[in-house]
Amino acid sequence: MQRYSVLFAVMLLPFWLHAQGVDFEHLSWGEALAKAKKEHKMVFLDAYTLWCGPCKLMVSNVFPDSSVGAYFNSHFVNLKMDMEHGDGIILAKKYGISIFPTLLFFDDAGNVQHRAPGFHGVKDLIGLAQAATDLQNNMAALEKRYAAGERTPEFLQKLTALKSAALDPEVHKIAQAYLKTQDNYSTPANMRFIMQYADDPFSDAFYYLIHNRAKFDSVYTKATVKDRLDQIFENYLQAHPKLQLGEVQRLYGTVYPEQGELLASSYRLTYYRKREDLERFVLSAVDHYARFPCDEPDELVEISKIFSEEVTDPAMLKQALEWVKSAIKIQEHYYAYETQANLYAKLDQKKAAIKSAKRAIELAEQNDEEALEAKALLEILEQ
Repeated sequence: MQRYSVLFAVMLLPFWLHAQGVDFEHLSWGEALAKAKKEHKMVFLDAYTLWCGPCKLMVSNVFPDSSVGAYFNSHFVNLKMDMEHGDGIILAKKYGISIFPTLLFFDDAGNVQHRAPGFHGVKDLIGLAQAATDLQNNMAALEKRYAAGERTPEFLQKLTALKSAALDPEVHKIAQAYLKTQDNYSTPANMRFIMQYADDPFSDAFYYLIHNRAKFDSVYTKATVKDRLDQIFENYLQAHPKLQLGEVQRLYGTVYPEQGELLASSYRLTYYRKREDLERFVLSAVDHYARFPCDEPDELVEISKIFSEEVTDPAMLKQALEWVKSAIKIQEHYYAYETQANLYAKLDQKKAAIKSAKRAIELAEQNDEEALEAKALLEILEQ
């Protein structure tokens, strides 16, 4: 009877293995490649970190799934590796792994055949694995075809989608190659492609988007198009951290043609402020608010406050005084009067400074707040 029990257990072993989910093996990187070569399989690597939330979700909710285990255990030598310890540090550097989790598929020589970052549910993970085992159409295969000169529109669209899913920086180059094959950007498919992949604000495709904004707004909504433009702008700035002031101003004008001058002027203030170039900051501020009058009281008070604290030139202080007066006309607030009092004091207009400080204290008390700076100034002025 015991003999039959053992035989029955052996017969059921394949089903148990599949039911258990993905069988991650405790092997070194070299051992995994050797086993993959021996068994004619690929290596699957779950590149994770201990602090990664999506990584933990895949461990608890996805990898234990029997359907995932059935596919992965029969096609791959499966490895999990912490990218911040041991061999993981070396592999993260070698294969450019910086997003977690990153799911990678290798041939037995350690060449990446397919990859994708981020959480994948059961269905998406199986689809990813099936794409990886398609040796004619996985990422490595398409990259070889691209290197060999293939440039058909259908092929370039497919490669762009794969590169985008993998967050590969080369996606922009591939997308540009596709768009060069197109004579008509106005088709629904090409408009959709431009919205997804036209990340270079100085490209022909982006120029088309900007100059046909109304058409894109009608198809994708104004809010969606605006969000996309903001994303393109921010991504370009992050990818080009050494842009000079003039280049950033040009970028503003390109991405936001209707507001380019205003936004570029505002950026110029930020640029000089961060570099602690007070002289250019002050001159740029005066120029900015002369060309673009502001009706936001908080903004006017904030710029006036900076002047009251850091500027000594009477002419510039008087300009700040005009800004804070404009803010008070729009909305009375103790903070505005407090700033006004400081400006009057720096201009040696003691009576006006005392009056403004008292008004600041009065407004603060009405709102159960404390105008500490105004009280301190008033005490000095009344000595």
